[in-house]
Amino acid sequence: MRVLKFGGKSLKKGKPINNVIDIVVEEQKQGQLSVIVSAIGSSTDQLIQLYELAVVNKDFHHELQQFIDYQNLVEYGLNLESTFIELQEVLESLQKLKVNSKRAKDRVLSFGELISAQVVEHLLKKKNINAQFVDARKLIKVRKSENDFEIDKVQSQQLTQTYFKNINPDIVSIITGFIASNEINETVTLGRNGSNYTATLIAYFTNAKEVQNWTDIDGIYTASPKFVSNAKRIDHLSYKEAHEMANFGAKILHPKTIEPLREKGIPLKIYSSIDKKKEGTLIDSSGSEKGIKAVSVIEDVVLVTIESKGLKGKIGIDARIFTILDQHEIGVRLISQASSDRGIGFVVDADDAERAHLLLNKEFANDIDHNSVSSITLNKEMAVIAILGRHNYSLEKAIHGLRRNKIWMHLISNSISGEHISLVVDNKNLKKGVNIVHSQVFGVTKTLNVFALGKGTVGASFINQIIQTPDNLIKKRNLKINIIGVADSQKYIFNPNGIGANWLEELKQSDRVNNLPEILQELKNSTLENVILVDNTASQTIADTYIEIMESGLDIVASNKKANASPYSYYENIRNIVRKKGRHFLYETNVGAGLPIINTLQQMSDSADVVYKIRGVFSGSLSYIFNQFSERTDAITDIVLEAREKGFTEPDPRDDLNGMDVARKLIILAREIGMKPEIEDIKVQNLIPNELLNEVNFDTFLSKRKTFDNHYSTVKNDLDADEVLRYVGELDVQKNELSVSLVKASKQSPLGNIKNADAIFEIYTEAYGKQPIVIQGAGAGAEVTAQGVFGDLLRISTRK
Repeated sequence: MRVLKFGGKSLKKGKPINNVIDIVVEEQKQGQLSVIVSAIGSSTDQLIQLYELAVVNKDFHHELQQFIDYQNLVEYGLNLESTFIELQEVLESLQKLKVNSKRAKDRVLSFGELISAQVVEHLLKKKNINAQFVDARKLIKVRKSENDFEIDKVQSQQLTQTYFKNINPDIVSIITGFIASNEINETVTLGRNGSNYTATLIAYFTNAKEVQNWTDIDGIYTASPKFVSNAKRIDHLSYKEAHEMANFGAKILHPKTIEPLREKGIPLKIYSSIDKKKEGTLIDSSGSEKGIKAVSVIEDVVLVTIESKGLKGKIGIDARIFTILDQHEIGVRLISQASSDRGIGFVVDADDAERAHLLLNKEFANDIDHNSVSSITLNKEMAVIAILGRHNYSLEKAIHGLRRNKIWMHLISNSISGEHISLVVDNKNLKKGVNIVHSQVFGVTKTLNVFALGKGTVGASFINQIIQTPDNLIKKRNLKINIIGVADSQKYIFNPNGIGANWLEELKQSDRVNNLPEILQELKNSTLENVILVDNTASQTIADTYIEIMESGLDIVASNKKANASPYSYYENIRNIVRKKGRHFLYETNVGAGLPIINTLQQMSDSADVVYKIRGVFSGSLSYIFNQFSERTDAITDIVLEAREKGFTEPDPRDDLNGMDVARKLIILAREIGMKPEIEDIKVQNLIPNELLNEVNFDTFLSKRKTFDNHYSTVKNDLDADEVLRYVGELDVQKNELSVSLVKASKQSPLGNIKNADAIFEIYTEAYGKQPIVIQGAGAGAEVTAQGVFGDLLRISTRK
């Protein structure tokens, strides 16, 4: 025989219950069946409400009618008037007697399963299936035990086997889940997962071939999909693994439901009745290969901590704690004790916490008076994240991931067998924490969540590059970069699930005013993991907030060079925060667009090579302008406008011509190799003639272009035939000199030989002697700079 169990959500009216009937009809063709049913949908909750109204002598008739209507019996053509009359009479008796007892409550709750079993029986008979309603109280008996009741297996097995021995094997027995009866035939409910327990008990008593648990999900997952959207279904578990998962919050399972199956080696298959596919999770004695199986969660718990130096060396402290809790039926989820014996921490359900606190204060009252125990405290609104399965380095990975994302672990408990690790975190960080741990231990596609500042040429190119990343590349990298928000100088948009290709239009339509503190708070409240702020602006205001941003728990990738070129004290403070908070701050595109200049200098520093000179053309914008001007007959103003049109310069090209952009790049390079210059230490040649320095806007500047053109025509006329103009930055460590100036360069020299908007860097080091390392390539352009920012994100992903 096979046992099929259907949960309450599977029995709701319409397609769900129709699927149940179809499944039973199909499975019945394969041999003898027993079907165990829960109450329909939310019936149990409705019955609890009816009971609570009745015992305090409140009118319940309106709610009773809602319950009756919810059963949908008129549509099914089923008359259960006698059952509803009986329920009403029970409630009216409770109303008069004002009796509030567990047995009375169980009697009321039993009507949920009694009705659903008769509904299923009726619908199967309409399909010409020989179905028979069975009240489980006639099969499953309980007896009193120290903590309420326990199954009388001997009597229950006799009753169950006798029932099945006396019926035709073609009959499909529709058995009520959740309910049993005691020695005097009072109704007793079987508690959480009671219907599943009924199913496994019936299977145990009849030596069933298998149990099929049909529910609204297609198996057990590596994490609850409620928390982790990319959780994967687990195909195969052992009884032991399933038992562990049940202990650590897997709601589809309960430890007591596994034990009867384990004793007789009966497999449990969990399927979805929603899609009717027999693809799900198999639980049996063998399971699958070893390894991490799941990341589970226990919500609504409280961490109890007992602290005192007086505990050291005392014998029996643990026994006193757990004896008093056990006497009052308070279960302890997990425990951890400091190696110094100065503290004990353990977790209890939130409903038991205040009672536990009172009991422990009473138990240790004398110790508290004598300062042997200094405090017994409750840390409320906690949750447990449990890693289940053999866990090679999983604890280290999980801790690293949580710390990187600023999630504090109040307690860490590692089982002796290595089968599970438990981490206690603040409930407000639960969703974020579960996603981090799941990603760390399963190595699933990592997600970086990016909030992008700036929608200019570089900013827009970067956002579009990320959004347009093909799926095959995401799979190859095992990395998804998710743009969750964009801000310009006026507005911002934010979507924790990610924005799409129409982001620019959404930003235009947004009514959310750009406010950085508000954005940071929204990112914090989102519980997203691995959040990175990407700054593709040229804003000093934003650069001045980098410390605040990193203190809030975010990493930064910046093409904006203002922070690294700020006063040295601020530059150093940023580095201190990076070290102190363990944050990432990457800025490869501050110098050389997408060229690997910063990374090369950092690697040299790590290898103890000493840089004593750097020289080159650092600005791709000015490289293009003077490349073209040196070779063509066009006026320099025309070439400047052409460079702006190509996106090489700033909207106002004077921001490039004044030399300060190159000066900032030079100061950043100098600081990377250990120098500590300020911007005023650099000798900068401004490319704008003195007579044009005071023009307020670019249009006015253009109206006087003749002055600009004549100035550079004179400069060009001074060149020899084999010479070109180059705007060169140079730092000399030995002389402690930094300068930016327009120079003449031979066309045959490396500086004179660059083309288009190329940049070139000559790096002189002790290891390489007089022969410099030369790095050359595109030094300007939105696409290459955006690619460099993208590259920094990829580098961060390898460090998380």
